[in-house]
Amino acid sequence: MHTPTDPTAYLTITRISGDPDRLLDGYRQSAAVMEGVGRDHGLIVHAAAPTDDGLLILNLWPSKDGSEAAARDPRRLGTIGRHGLSPDQIRPEHHDVASYVLFGRP
Repeated sequence: MHTPTDPTAYLTITRISGDPDRLLDGYRQSAAVMEGVGRDHGLIVHAAAPTDDGLLILNLWPSKDGSEAAARDPRRLGTIGRHGLSPDQIRPEHHDVASYVLFGRP
């Protein structure tokens, strides 16, 4: 069993405020680049969903280091810049994960 001082993973939840349709369109246009960033930094699970006031993104990383390295990746920073997202639109949360389960598909 893992304890909070020995996390099994690192969770990031990011809320991006703005027009959900525009944000989802930009997300889809950038998917290949951002998937490469995630893959290169060990991303375990990624999910995105439009919300009433923007876009919600959930990432599960093997460690805080992988998450932080991905956040600094020039490909990610360039993508954010190309879509004109301002820092005040992006609200990240970070959490050590005590446990997670990946279920296989039939």
